Amino acid sequence: MKRTENSNQDLLDMIAALLKQIEGKDEMISVILEQNNELQHTISNLESTVAKLNDQIATMQRSLYGVKSEKSQNIKKDDNNKGNGGVGCNNLSDEKVPAKQKSYKSPARRDYDSIKPTKTITIKPSEEEMKGARFVKKLISYHFNFVPAHIEKEEIVRYVYEKDGHLIIPPLPDVPEGFEKRHLSASLAAGILSYKYHLHMPFERQLVMLDGSKIKLAKTTLFDYSVAAADALDGIYEAIRERVLSDYRCHIDETVQNVVDKEKHCCRKGYDWGFVSPKYKMMFFTSTDGSRGHDVLDEQLKEFKGKYIQTDGYNAYTNAGERIGKDIVQIPCMSHIRRKFFDAIQSNSNIAEEGLEHINRMFGLEKEMRDKKLTKMEIEKVRRLELKPMLDRFKIWLLEKASDPKFIEDNLGKAINYALERIDKFYELMRNGLLKLENNLAERCMRGHTLGRKNYLFCQNAESESRTCKVYTIIESCKLSGIDPYRYLNYIFSKPPQLGETWENYLPCNLKWNLR
Repeated sequence: MKRTENSNQDLLDMIAALLKQIEGKDEMISVILEQNNELQHTISNLESTVAKLNDQIATMQRSLYGVKSEKSQNIKKDDNNKGNGGVGCNNLSDEKVPAKQKSYKSPARRDYDSIKPTKTITIKPSEEEMKGARFVKKLISYHFNFVPAHIEKEEIVRYVYEKDGHLIIPPLPDVPEGFEKRHLSASLAAGILSYKYHLHMPFERQLVMLDGSKIKLAKTTLFDYSVAAADALDGIYEAIRERVLSDYRCHIDETVQNVVDKEKHCCRKGYDWGFVSPKYKMMFFTSTDGSRGHDVLDEQLKEFKGKYIQTDGYNAYTNAGERIGKDIVQIPCMSHIRRKFFDAIQSNSNIAEEGLEHINRMFGLEKEMRDKKLTKMEIEKVRRLELKPMLDRFKIWLLEKASDPKFIEDNLGKAINYALERIDKFYELMRNGLLKLENNLAERCMRGHTLGRKNYLFCQNAESESRTCKVYTIIESCKLSGIDPYRYLNYIFSKPPQLGETWENYLPCNLKWNLR
């Protein structure tokens, strides 16, 4: 019995020792788990810091260099498609749909057969090599030669006769008014304007480009030619303006134009307003003393025959219809709302990204409808079924965030308030399938104006600003219609309207021949 008790005691001691070892290992495991949790927390903090730094870098790059579109540059393609799931996807908790990789298409081979060669060179083997040889085929290759810009002199001889005491002087060929007393042809006028306003080349650079010509032009002469050419565009400018304002909807935006103030010896900031017609694919610029006040907008909208204007959030657009006593519906721009949420990522990245998810779903739906080339009626149907629930959920989300006691008037707060003030106006898109979710059409038409301003810096006076608006009207209308601005200007200057014709016949949207 005594031996059994001793063996039991030894067994209990062993069990106690093992339990102590297990407790010690449990303590070690708990310590390791705590350290692991701390490391995971540190890693998440570092990842959050890296994400914020990347957002700051993207924002700084955007402010320094600009962006090519209204899309958020730091949002991946997978995030843009997050939860799209095609038409019919309404649940924000849906999983990501991976973007389909587009199949590679080799670029189409260029066709130069339409270009007539100015010179043909024939090369044959020597007579000795051709003896006893049999002809197989011809090998044709092309070389493109570069001809530096130059001015050619054209001489016009007119014979003057006298009859009954009066001189008979034959008129010059058809040229616009103001060209007669200058050495200015239609092609030179078109070249000066297209180089400055289409290719953004100031007069100083044009003079350097023309320096190889035997005819030396002064800068004042080039400026005088440009004034005469711009003044000759009054008729076509007014025709384009009337046609744009006759559209059922109009995209509007304004851009800065610096104008010299000779009294104060400085440049003042002016504004040029752009009105775009998506139906006729034309636009016009206007300016009244460089003002950004609603008077400039109201003056144009009094002649507007449509119903819808699509603009950004500038207050002058909000009550335009009430001011002039017309039934005009203003549609805001979702791209501007998205931009504000993108700028707010620094202050609160999680909430800002939630807002961007809502907005990107809407743009994904719009892109899908464009890709499918749906008709107006089909777009309205899809919008009622798909876009309206998206807008409802976005509005509810905005109201929840705005009513949060922790709501702060920082960049995120401004973005939420900006969206809340305009969200109800987007429901008009359900009634008209031709309306757009954004105002990017007008934004794109402002780029040429902005690039030109960064090159020639400013306009000399208000008259020069007005001429700039006329020329940009022609340039941007040609670009919208797919017409080469130089060839169009050359045609306009060389063939002014004859008896029985109006400038309506010369609008870019009415031309039946190819100027591309």
